[in-house]
Amino acid sequence: MYDLDGVITTRDSFSALILARLRRAPLRLLRALPATAVMLLGAQERRRRVAAARVAEIALAGMRDEDYAELASAFGDRIGEDPAWMRVGTVERIRRQHSRGVRIVIATATEERLAQALLARAGVPYDLLSASTLTETGSGMRVADHRVGARKVEALREQRVAVETAEFVTDSFTDLPTARAAGRVVLIGASEKTRRRYSRAGFVIADEAV
Repeated sequence: MYDLDGVITTRDSFSALILARLRRAPLRLLRALPATAVMLLGAQERRRRVAAARVAEIALAGMRDEDYAELASAFGDRIGEDPAWMRVGTVERIRRQHSRGVRIVIATATEERLAQALLARAGVPYDLLSASTLTETGSGMRVADHRVGARKVEALREQRVAVETAEFVTDSFTDLPTARAAGRVVLIGASEKTRRRYSRAGFVIADEAV
């Protein structure tokens, strides 16, 4: 099981898409600032998650589903072919494992169609993708299922992934619920602060600096 952002990529892909969209509409950017502050600085995970959904809603206001699909596909293509965005070592690790018959699951908070386009362009093989989804409303696109924190591991179980026997590769302490459930945890791209937090939480981490 691999997280996507920070592990396969070097940065957060969906946040980059949202920021690019906001930059093209300064008024939307101003409207998003209060929620952005909570998303980045909030002490409670739930409040950060709600704020992130609000920022996405503002950025994607007025879009239809087909418009978003086109945007996500183009953005994912661009990221997937950009060496500055991809962790080549992780991609090669996944390819080696997949060639040996290891089942690869990508578990990410990034939106599904963006993740699909990115992974396809980068040539990352996988057997199952568990990703966040959006839904079209009368005012634009909204987050329908944000697979972050405890929701990530819950969704994996819904998809019949044997989390308890799987290796989980992450860079984020937000993934602690999935890490606690997994059979083994590997850190790739994690900061020293994140490594210390996992250590304090009682994990013996297989650390791979890819």
